[in-house]
Amino acid sequence: MLCLTMRSSNPARPRRPNLSHAGRFTLGRERFAQISAVEGIALTPEMRATLDNFDREGLSAAERRRAIVSRFAPSR
Repeated sequence: MLCLTMRSSNPARPRRPNLSHAGRFTLGRERFAQISAVEGIALTPEMRATLDNFDREGLSAAERRRAIVSRFAPSR
């Protein structure tokens, strides 16, 4: 009889909550789209192209927000 066991090189550690993000979570784009669809909200082709362009350019979240505000916010 042959018995094989696998051991992890890192012992299991209890998971500690990340207090900086306590009570917060992030939705992915696909999950957000599913929730929005229930509300009757969908991206226009222009919005989808804009988001795809952001992905290609590798923009950070802050850069994305600035680009959206500069494009769609009313001028003061």
